[in-house]
Amino acid sequence: MRTYNFIYAIFLPLIFIRSLYKSFKFSEKLSRNFERLSIYKGLKNSKSIILIHAVSVGEVLASRKFVEEIKKRFPNHQILITCTTQTGSATIKSLYGDSVFHQYLPFDLSFFIKRFLKIWDPELTFILETEIWPNFIDLLNKRNKKVFLVNARLSQKSFKGYKKIMPILGNVFSKLDFVVCQGTNDLRRFIELGIDKNKIKKDFSFKFDSLSPAKVKKELINKKRDTKVIICASTHNPEEKILIKAFEMLKNEKATLILVPRHPERASKILNEMTNSNLEISLFSQNKFQVDFTKRINLIDEIGYLEDLFSFADIAFIGGTLIPHGGQNFLEAVRYSLPISSGESFYNFQEIADDLIDMKILEVGNNAEQLKNIWQRQLMLVSEEIFKNTKDYLSQREGASLRTFEYLSL
Repeated sequence: MRTYNFIYAIFLPLIFIRSLYKSFKFSEKLSRNFERLSIYKGLKNSKSIILIHAVSVGEVLASRKFVEEIKKRFPNHQILITCTTQTGSATIKSLYGDSVFHQYLPFDLSFFIKRFLKIWDPELTFILETEIWPNFIDLLNKRNKKVFLVNARLSQKSFKGYKKIMPILGNVFSKLDFVVCQGTNDLRRFIELGIDKNKIKKDFSFKFDSLSPAKVKKELINKKRDTKVIICASTHNPEEKILIKAFEMLKNEKATLILVPRHPERASKILNEMTNSNLEISLFSQNKFQVDFTKRINLIDEIGYLEDLFSFADIAFIGGTLIPHGGQNFLEAVRYSLPISSGESFYNFQEIADDLIDMKILEVGNNAEQLKNIWQRQLMLVSEEIFKNTKDYLSQREGASLRTFEYLSL
């Protein structure tokens, strides 16, 4: 671990400056960065602590049922939820308020982690998805504290990265008490990185448990009338250019394209880049947060509306897949039984994407021409079969949040 700590210490000033920049960008108090240095001045009581680490928004939302089950099973304990991002922090506060303690997880340098553990001394620690913090796990292990990696996933890209630097990580994977992972490939990779095959189980993603029932708002359907709606969700730069080109090539006068950038603050830049387009564009915030079905393109520049937008869409494209990003969540579109398209970069959701391809719900295209052809086919589909397939698919995979507790020695 000495080499790891040495390298981390060298880059720490840059990491800290980046954290300050992020705080400034999200209008967060700069003083919150002291939490990353294990300087905590918030609430604390005498109850034993159960720590849950969820890096950002996706993990926080996916773990809701898991957290609620911990509350039920351990009523005499206090829950501490940590994260590393501003959006994750805001989501934790919104969901749980004062019912849990919350702070940022400190930088993974031995000095900071020791001070953090001295403050909190968690009895049990649950790490969600892919957050491998070598010092954090090592020091919990040395304190004989149980640490579990749950809802775990490990892409081929991450696997190769960990394998290259394993000599400086102090056999970190072998120090986990148990792992519950999302897929067969994840299981194989974790074992190859040092996890005892008797200390790992495969189940489905917590994301299947985080989906609320689909809500179709009739007033939105009525406004839509006979317009065909293509929603492009959680897009990244430069995907919007490719998607607009595909839409122009589609030449369907009854279709409307709804672009939902993953980061809505990019909307003004996207709008400037679209000035050369001959298509009429409506900016969501300027239209009183309503979709204008008389315009060919609607650009969404606010968060919190994606569920409503999915509810009246006809087909969906999932972003982060035309670039080497690994994709965004497919399941919101699946919940509304939509035919889906994407690029081929979906390694963050590999098994889910493979399932959807096998079920003929997802089609993959890597350029504007291919996406145009997919959209032409999908807009002609009859939805009854997709509706049945998606409902069966989702119902068969529910319950991982609760089943996880059956595998762990608590």
